[in-house]
Amino acid sequence: MRKIAFFILSLISGITSAQIPHLNGQVDINMKTGQITCDFTLSKIPNLSKDYQIVLNKGFNIKAIKDAENNTVKYSGFYGGAMRGEGLTYAPLFKDSTMVNPKRLHILYTGAFPIYTDTLNFIDFKGLIAFNGKTMRAADQSKWYPIIYDVKNDRLIEQVTFNIQVSAKGAKTIFVNGDLPQSGPAGRFKSDIAIAPMLFVGDYGVQKTDGALFLNTNMNQRQLSVFEQNIAEMKAYFSKNLKIPYNTKNVFIEHEPVEKFNKGRSWGFVAFPTIAFAGIKLGDMIDNQKPQLKDSTDYPFIAHEIGHYYFGNVLQPNSTLFWFFLESTAEYLSVKASEEKFGKIFATKYFQDRSKQLKNFKAKPLNTITDMNDISGTYRYSYGPFLLRGLEQIIGEKQMFKFLNTCLMAKAEATDYSFFKRNALKSGISPKQWDTFEKDFILSENAVSLVK
Repeated sequence: MRKIAFFILSLISGITSAQIPHLNGQVDINMKTGQITCDFTLSKIPNLSKDYQIVLNKGFNIKAIKDAENNTVKYSGFYGGAMRGEGLTYAPLFKDSTMVNPKRLHILYTGAFPIYTDTLNFIDFKGLIAFNGKTMRAADQSKWYPIIYDVKNDRLIEQVTFNIQVSAKGAKTIFVNGDLPQSGPAGRFKSDIAIAPMLFVGDYGVQKTDGALFLNTNMNQRQLSVFEQNIAEMKAYFSKNLKIPYNTKNVFIEHEPVEKFNKGRSWGFVAFPTIAFAGIKLGDMIDNQKPQLKDSTDYPFIAHEIGHYYFGNVLQPNSTLFWFFLESTAEYLSVKASEEKFGKIFATKYFQDRSKQLKNFKAKPLNTITDMNDISGTYRYSYGPFLLRGLEQIIGEKQMFKFLNTCLMAKAEATDYSFFKRNALKSGISPKQWDTFEKDFILSENAVSLVK
């Protein structure tokens, strides 16, 4: 089967081919009960000595972990390991200590998850394994497959090559990020390129254009064409200014949220190259009279997710400024793309509107962040873009894109405040300019009011 053409720069990823784990095995999904059963072998595990953990969604129960000789081994975390995001951590043991540098681990586990139909969850987000009675969704953040955590470098190795069998009785279509969708109820999915696999299974159809795939959408040809034109425009703008090509074909998914949404609310997430939207119909974004989006606010909404190709894929954030380099940068890029399309008036209004929302917001200075979760949703989506806009005001747009490019070209570095400053100076920002930025924006309580 022909693979989707992915453009991934191995030099930028900072991971050599010898370090990329490989996932092999099968997953069985019961769409009626929400049960997921997995029998996976994780091989080509990077040599991390004892400084690693296995991370799995907290809803799974491990049946067994076996070594390269297929011997069942004990593991730490019998009574619930430490939490890491949405998962629990485990470590296979040799005697009473973590096994040194296992080349292969065979992991069998199962779990059952709620099916949300009339009763909804209190929150829906990328890290949820979500059954809604029609489809099932599980992205990398949910830890539905075993993920290696590199303790020393504080990073999750989510990208893997894979060869897996997916079975889901009653499913019309099955999709695994990294391969093409297949007709259910079962299929084999492969990727020789490292990617963070996502499952999207259930009763839905597939639409295609020259540049993208659309899952669970119901657009006419005109709507598909206009949507694709806007995406191409965003990609061209980012490629030109960040000096890194965006040649990837995206997969767009509409999925029903498992949280109650008020009218007008929507959200999206990226499991690259897939972009998933909840609470919105993509076809409804298109003007029936003109070949454009109905609402100018839809443009930055989509551009934010497109921007995650760079911050989230080319650069995979980690450490204390994880959320800043994942979300604040993508939001800033979405404003820049929209400013290019609609003029400076767009950015002016954007920051004026956000400044009102931040009127009573007390931000912790970025250089004092010690825990990634100190950067709240308001901080990462609203306050962070103000900081980046403030830096742009000091150094200019051209230098700002050079700085972002420098960050993107960094290899396997911890994205903490030192990373921020080091790459700023490396990109050509002078110490005097950086000192001004720190004084006026990082340390100031009036940063929002200084942005124009």
